[in-house]
Amino acid sequence: MSTIGECAEFPKAPTKGVKLQEETARIANTFATTGREIMREDWRRAFSWRRVFQVTLLCWLGAGLLLQSAGVSRADTRIPLRADMIVNETAIGDATLLVDEQATIGNPGSGKGLTPRSAFFPGWTSWQYPVDVLIDLGAPYFVTRAMIYNDTGEHPLTLSTGHPFAWRDQAITLGGFHVWRSFRVDVISRYLRIALSEPTSIPELAIYGEQRGDLPSRARSHPRRISTQQPMDQFVGTNAFIDDPPEKLAAAVGFVREYHDWLWDTEAPDHKLRLQPSGAAGGNAWFFDDFYASLRRSGVTVCPAIQQSSPVYFPGTDLDAKPVPRGADPEAPASYANHAAHLFQYAARYGGTRVPDAELKVAPGQPRVSGLGLLRYLENWNEPDKTWRGRAARFSPYELAAMCSADYDGDQGRMGHACGVKQADPGMRLSIGGLAGIGIDYLQAMKVWSDWHRRGDFPADAINVHHYSSDGTAEQPFKTTGISPEADHLREKLTEIVAWRDANVPKCEIWLTEYGYDTNAKSPLHAPAIGSWSGEEVQAIWLVRSTLALAAAGVDRAAMFLFRDDKSDGSGVFETCGMVTEKGQWRPKPSYYYLSTLKRRLTGMRYTGDISSGRKDVVIYRFAAPNGRSAFVIWRPTSDGGRGVIVTVPTGWRGATRIDFENGSLDGVSSPANLKRGAVTLEASEKPVILLSP
Repeated sequence: MSTIGECAEFPKAPTKGVKLQEETARIANTFATTGREIMREDWRRAFSWRRVFQVTLLCWLGAGLLLQSAGVSRADTRIPLRADMIVNETAIGDATLLVDEQATIGNPGSGKGLTPRSAFFPGWTSWQYPVDVLIDLGAPYFVTRAMIYNDTGEHPLTLSTGHPFAWRDQAITLGGFHVWRSFRVDVISRYLRIALSEPTSIPELAIYGEQRGDLPSRARSHPRRISTQQPMDQFVGTNAFIDDPPEKLAAAVGFVREYHDWLWDTEAPDHKLRLQPSGAAGGNAWFFDDFYASLRRSGVTVCPAIQQSSPVYFPGTDLDAKPVPRGADPEAPASYANHAAHLFQYAARYGGTRVPDAELKVAPGQPRVSGLGLLRYLENWNEPDKTWRGRAARFSPYELAAMCSADYDGDQGRMGHACGVKQADPGMRLSIGGLAGIGIDYLQAMKVWSDWHRRGDFPADAINVHHYSSDGTAEQPFKTTGISPEADHLREKLTEIVAWRDANVPKCEIWLTEYGYDTNAKSPLHAPAIGSWSGEEVQAIWLVRSTLALAAAGVDRAAMFLFRDDKSDGSGVFETCGMVTEKGQWRPKPSYYYLSTLKRRLTGMRYTGDISSGRKDVVIYRFAAPNGRSAFVIWRPTSDGGRGVIVTVPTGWRGATRIDFENGSLDGVSSPANLKRGAVTLEASEKPVILLSP
């Protein structure tokens, strides 16, 4: 599909269609004049059936051309619709179900439509409406009519033409039951939009008309994508807080996503920044300069996730609510001025660029510094697409794009200088707030906003998503148990996002910054005991396999959830998902040692491909470093506790070291591998094994 942004100028200059109408009108007038002259001069003296036929033909042609010039087309054929033409602007429900049965619905326009079987239904939650769906036909069409199959009774809809953010609306009523309904359009447009104002089920659409303009000559060119995947010592990450011990974090991971409430920095009514120490935790306990510096010295990359609103700026509102003044437009970047100004201050302090002292908004007693060079990334929210806190807390894709535009560069500088991370430090990279879901439709809608408001410049440097492998559904995410990453097809799911990134926003990194399992068997997200392995051991095995799958998918950074338990004797979701026990105890679980082994043994290496094992039930990944060192990771992707199987790995090496993951060992247990003629034969089980080159 050609992107919306490729024809962003189309609405300003539909010259081809206009010239066509003008020319046909001129020809029609000529035919009509000729017909009148023939009738006046020749009717009485030259009456004949031949003359009547000529006059009739000329009049018929003239009338037809006049109708065409007026915008009425004699062509009324069904326009092929595809899933890649659909943009779910609200990102609720699967809007591609509107066009998934185009080949099997017959021809509704001629009264021979067949009954579709699957339906687009966004759900019963009233606050989620209106739900808007954009259809990009790919070229201008004279759209004669839209046919909609109805199976839920009478509902108001809005059918729009024009282009994004400048629609011409037509109110329609979808009536009947289990019938195709037809609605006249008779407009030249490349884009259509259907808005559902209340819970409505629509199984299928059929659009009729004829093409009136050319397809875009070529897709918008993108800069060549340069891989940004981190080596495994930087790839392996976790979520953490400032009161987690930096030395314990650095031993196990190379990337920390730090949960950071905005209100911690601006609790005082003067709106001034307090970070060293923070205004939170009693005002003399949390020293963020020191925390970030300690992790940086240990080689750990930190990305603060600046989450929630600030009651100083928005008193009396839910902390999860969008940070906009009451009555402001949440789709306007200027509504997020306070948020963008705060991220400017954060980037000014911790980025690599010094800014004038006069621009620093620092509280009395705080070090007045900038350009400390301690951070490369900032994240501007946490799970902005959440649906469980209502409309006030859920950002639509267009709303998040607007906030990102403000936070990125002050909406391309239109909001003034001291807004957005790029205006403080052009080298600082902004991640969108980690999305609770991994659906591409949310990202596609954000791109539509960017195409029409920023001329295609996506206002972020990292696309950030969350996903947990469980037996749940979209309606009930956590049902009875966690499942392995292979059973969840985790690699395949993230590969789709990476492919979308490559085709649409190649400048962006892809992060998965929440995934994991609880260790309490009562949690509906727990890793179950399998065979002789306890639930804690299975958590460790599945976290390693998940991290490997993400590397193979092309993800750039990964962070498991969470470094520490929230409540080590708790049975709820996320209460025991830590790699160590709760705050103050810090007892490492097997996952702490397993992830540390993965990080340390694959230091400097990146995933380079799959190696055939000769068996469907054995996976082999190859990793390599620029210095020539390489490794293979081997395991069975099953989760039944079955016995291991013998497999031969063709390494081509002269020597090899085997690394086994072991509870209590940060580096794993090493032993000489059984190498013969450049190949290693070993027993592969559900617990991965690493083979290292000399």
